[in-house]
Amino acid sequence: MSQTYIKEFIPNSWFHPKGIAKVLKRFWHRLPNVSGCLFATLTIDREAMRSQGYGPSESFDITRDRVRKMFYELRRGVRWKGRLYRIDAEYCTKVEFHEDEEGWPHYHVVWLTKRFVPAQLMAHLWGYGRTNVKRIRNEDFQYLLKYVCKSGKVPEWVQDRTRMRILQPSRGFLTPDPDKRSQTNATSEPRTRRTTTIRERLVKWQQLALIVTELGAGAQKRVRELRLFDSFKSILDRLVLAVALDGRYLGDGKVKIEKEEHIYPWILKNHNPDPF
Repeated sequence: MSQTYIKEFIPNSWFHPKGIAKVLKRFWHRLPNVSGCLFATLTIDREAMRSQGYGPSESFDITRDRVRKMFYELRRGVRWKGRLYRIDAEYCTKVEFHEDEEGWPHYHVVWLTKRFVPAQLMAHLWGYGRTNVKRIRNEDFQYLLKYVCKSGKVPEWVQDRTRMRILQPSRGFLTPDPDKRSQTNATSEPRTRRTTTIRERLVKWQQLALIVTELGAGAQKRVRELRLFDSFKSILDRLVLAVALDGRYLGDGKVKIEKEEHIYPWILKNHNPDPF
């Protein structure tokens, strides 16, 4: 027996609090064992940057180049207090944003090595703020992958951009993928031509829903997008009591659609959704 319902649209994106799970699903099975590996957190001295006229956006552009140079210098080897330190292992960089209003960036770096690098040397190589160097556990690494900002809010300066790499693994960091059909760069969002800003995409995603028709056991679902007049969450908040009393709330944000008029409260006037 078929059943049709409307549910929230979840994009495949680092910038959507639920969409992150879709990104992670593409490469979660390829994460390496990082237990005991070298781990560094690199933060930015805001006051020093502001004194030069730089905000979080400009500081991000400057410091991400410095992160790349750190990898290069450590691969070649850096002499520090009479000893040579060389890290030529595979690595991964993760960008995060502070939870305050400005959302300044900071970086987490994991090297697939258990070699030691003094915190003072790492601070010297970084040069833009505080550093913290320690060993990491697998569970900590997996946790930090699950968000870009703990509040879930994407900073304004990030929203003004069309694209940003959140996770950048070096070649060989991820274990080989047994599925040859998967995309080469599994950690990125799907490669499409970006002509809109992240802000514009966030607004668009909020006002999209999916009309899903389950055709029966073993049959494929029929799915299509529907543009809403307001955000899915706002409309659901207003309708949830009524649809629950009507016996049409299926849980997990899904609302059963039995008649064409059930879809009218979700859409713009004079727009025929033709959901069935």
